[in-house]
Amino acid sequence: MKENSNRLVVVSYRLPFHVEEGALKQNSGGLVSAMLSYAKGKTNNPNIKSSSTKIVWVGVSEDSIEDLANAKRDEDQDCFEMIPIHLDEEMQQSFYEGFCNNEIWPLFHYFSHLAHFSSKDYEQYQKANHFIADQIVKHIQPGDRLWIHDYHFLLLPRLLRNQFSNLEIGFFLHIPFPSYEIFRLLPRSWREDLLLGMLGADLIGFHTFDYIQHFSECAIRMISAQVTGNWITTEEGSSRIEAFPIGIDAQAFANDRFSPLVQKGKEAVVEAIENRALIFSVDRLDYTKGLSARLLAIENFFSKYPEWINKVVFNMVVVPSRDTIPSYRKMKLEIESHVGRINGLISTLDWRPVVYQYRHLKREEMIALYSMSDVALITPLRDGMNLVAKEFVASQPPEKPGVLILSEMAGTSAELREALTVNPNDNDEIADTLKIALEMPIEEKRVLWNKLQDRVHSYDVFAWSSDFLHSLSNSAIIRKTKRTTPLIDKEVEVMQASYMISSKRAILLDYDGTLVPFHRDPEKAVPSPQVHEILSRLCSDPKNEISIISGRNRSFLERWFGDLPLHLVAEHGASQKLIEKEWEYIWNESDDWKNPFREIMFTFTQRCPGSFIENKRTSLVWHYRNADPIYGVELARELSQKLKSVLQKPEEFKVLEGNHIVEVRPGLIDKGSAALRVFNELKHPFILAIGDDRTDEDLFSVLPEHAYGIKVGKGNTQAKYQLRDPSDVVRLLEYLAAPQGNWII
Repeated sequence: MKENSNRLVVVSYRLPFHVEEGALKQNSGGLVSAMLSYAKGKTNNPNIKSSSTKIVWVGVSEDSIEDLANAKRDEDQDCFEMIPIHLDEEMQQSFYEGFCNNEIWPLFHYFSHLAHFSSKDYEQYQKANHFIADQIVKHIQPGDRLWIHDYHFLLLPRLLRNQFSNLEIGFFLHIPFPSYEIFRLLPRSWREDLLLGMLGADLIGFHTFDYIQHFSECAIRMISAQVTGNWITTEEGSSRIEAFPIGIDAQAFANDRFSPLVQKGKEAVVEAIENRALIFSVDRLDYTKGLSARLLAIENFFSKYPEWINKVVFNMVVVPSRDTIPSYRKMKLEIESHVGRINGLISTLDWRPVVYQYRHLKREEMIALYSMSDVALITPLRDGMNLVAKEFVASQPPEKPGVLILSEMAGTSAELREALTVNPNDNDEIADTLKIALEMPIEEKRVLWNKLQDRVHSYDVFAWSSDFLHSLSNSAIIRKTKRTTPLIDKEVEVMQASYMISSKRAILLDYDGTLVPFHRDPEKAVPSPQVHEILSRLCSDPKNEISIISGRNRSFLERWFGDLPLHLVAEHGASQKLIEKEWEYIWNESDDWKNPFREIMFTFTQRCPGSFIENKRTSLVWHYRNADPIYGVELARELSQKLKSVLQKPEEFKVLEGNHIVEVRPGLIDKGSAALRVFNELKHPFILAIGDDRTDEDLFSVLPEHAYGIKVGKGNTQAKYQLRDPSDVVRLLEYLAAPQGNWII
């Protein structure tokens, strides 16, 4: 393999071109247009910060790699190296037509009643993602950056992350990410797979902040992810999430207004509308676009404002798409029925209110219509972004700009604030807004257009691409610093060798989340017979000195571990029982200090169903593991700040946020101090410390350099290593207790 290739590898469902009659023809789609503009301009545009020297595009195609390489092409088409992926007919049908178009597409666009939840389709979706991952692996070179696009490949980032731990992987979703209530309609295992699949990327990009919020909520509720700012953390790592509203090559649209072909098209428009105002829309045939609803709104406009009859033309262009599918054919017939009815009701010999075109428009035709339109009526029922709105703005003449009417359900509406926004389901609002737009003074139009075109030009496709890729590089660096090293065979073998040769060993173990999984009822989180037996074997070795350092109270630890020759440290170090000695209290003050904190916690317990207060001898703990995961986290932060605000002597008490808890305890008590006290400053040749919680960070912070600190689960940590869950901890301890066995994770 080559070294330091510094290539950008783009992965999307379609390649940018296909072979037709021996020549390359551009495929349709906003991503193709965006990346083609980016590729052509990246070497001479000052906005481009990318250092990539070559773009490799991987996508599904019926063309062979030889046909693509040998096809006739112009200079603009020579900016990609294309790698076609070929799917068999069954996989293609169930993966693309099935799961992608009949399940993900309708569900993510809030048409849940149209989604078909087919296990066969999902199985083929998984197989297709695995197959494509295997093909990509063959072509990856050191130094490559990977940019995966859209809902066809939600599983792909994780699959490739498992193959390349240090590969820069970005993922961008071009459609909406739905709310939790919609996304949860997917079967449990599917939705968890899809979320974890996306989170294999260093950076996940969405069009809008709303989609980020929806994704974050789903990750918190469905896979117990932790969200801190723009970072989402799971057991498998951390990913950054950001909004990058996709742009267009705005300057190219502005320049093309003056091309001879566009000028000819504009003359044809002038001749056709005969001094009438022009309302324009163009959409792909799809139920998300609200095409029938738009026609009904136009009909309502002429009914409500008859003075505009014979003074305005609505040019509706529908681009053919999937019209071999019965539901799409039915949609097309419905649209044409509306057009016929409206034209039949109010047209005259020399005027049709609706000019309907069902065909693909050439670029010059589109720009001519954009530049000549008085109003662009863009009213999808749901749209991830909508680049037509931006193309309209970029193509408008500054001396006589038109007005953009935009659905509030389009992602673009969050960015193009000067557009006149409407609810696509409100015919009266659309009719009224059309009247406002058509009658708007030219000075007001110019003010709105100037602000819109500033945004379209300042955050164009080049800014979008370079912004994403720059953030990807930074995110990949930060992700690596957040990542602890998973314990694998090599590290465990080194640990086991150190364990065997050491004459004195210290083993420090947390309890909840370390030796046992968490339970909704803490009293039911008890050690298994296997855990007890392994600890007994470790304790029987005279070289071992073992301690359980837990937040549990002393009666619980005594009940379950009192028969073993090990140290017990309760309530994070507030009391301790050394081997063959009695319990002693490190903190022996009265409980009066708890009163103001208890009152505050009680108030929050009433506000948060599922939460409760635990009164330990030396601390107060507010538990919210059984509460709503999002509301619980929000209240925990609020409670923490409230408790800190009443601390009269902050050095005497600590407020700590742990694993689904908020705890108040004396400031001198922590696991690090307890470990140093119990183990005589931790001078053992071999030291192993394992914990899962924020409170265990105090322990990790005092470990000497040669110690093995292990964090259980996700999150930032001072520990050197990481294990997934308590079952891994049990396997590790079993391996140390019986080193002739095999270490398997």
